[in-house]
Amino acid sequence: MIVKQNIPWLKMLFSFRGSDLRFTWRRIIAMTLISVLVTWFEIHYGLEQFSLTSEPFTMIGLAIGIFLGFRNNAAYDRFWEGRKLWGRLVNTSRSFTRQVLTLIGPRNEPLTPEVREFQEDLVYHMIAYVHAFRHHLRQTEPFEELRKYLSAEEVSALEQHMNVPIAILQDMGERLRQAWERGWITEFHLPIIEASLTDLADIQGGCERIKNTPIPYAYTVLIHRLVAFYCFFLPFGIVKTVGPLTPVVVLLISHAFFGLDEIGDEIEDPFDTDPQALPLAALSRMIEINLLQSIDADDIPEMLEPERSVLL
Repeated sequence: MIVKQNIPWLKMLFSFRGSDLRFTWRRIIAMTLISVLVTWFEIHYGLEQFSLTSEPFTMIGLAIGIFLGFRNNAAYDRFWEGRKLWGRLVNTSRSFTRQVLTLIGPRNEPLTPEVREFQEDLVYHMIAYVHAFRHHLRQTEPFEELRKYLSAEEVSALEQHMNVPIAILQDMGERLRQAWERGWITEFHLPIIEASLTDLADIQGGCERIKNTPIPYAYTVLIHRLVAFYCFFLPFGIVKTVGPLTPVVVLLISHAFFGLDEIGDEIEDPFDTDPQALPLAALSRMIEINLLQSIDADDIPEMLEPERSVLL
């Protein structure tokens, strides 16, 4: 995610970093060069046999603008839903940790070292789950990071699972059952903690739905083609009216249409590693710090800082 800064208006106007121009400048230049050629031929030779009226381009441009608006709204809905789900993950992980530290333990007796170790182990599993979930969404290798909080045997067992975060949730549920059998959790408190695990599974399912169900490909292809064809034929429709300023008009309209099209592509997958995606690594680190502080851990990492204004 690109972190907002107090950039002067004029400097932002010419900013390249974070702009859609990183991906669209070649297309924009190509369409502008085509418009330059069309304008040159119109001025020197005339293009009566190729020129078009501007009325159809007005109607088609309006329709494409509506299509782009619908698609970008759908893409942003996916982005915002992903952010809300990760906000729930932050809250649920904190609640689960609080429940583990306050509801697990012998009644009317001092907390024993064995129970304290059990509590900390569950908190470590919660941290491992968050990191594994992030890697699961970004399709990266999680095991090196998991070794900080899980034993070598546990990590080795997780390597056999296709869905590592779900396997960690299953293990956490088994540990809760063991605590109940030992009398460390009452029959009233167990459903409360179990509900947090269920909420984690619901959050993961929602994120996986977004990740694995993109906007229909046919719709994306149609928008790409309409934008490309419109920008290609646009100079033929406006050269009679605009004259020598045709390349400037085509440049601006191409920048707008190609830019909106590209923005929809960028935010469609909110869990990617693109600079416009959600900062999952920073959110995971924040959860990690919060949970480690709750158990008074010694080695607490620092918050991630933006690199060149990008927070991953």
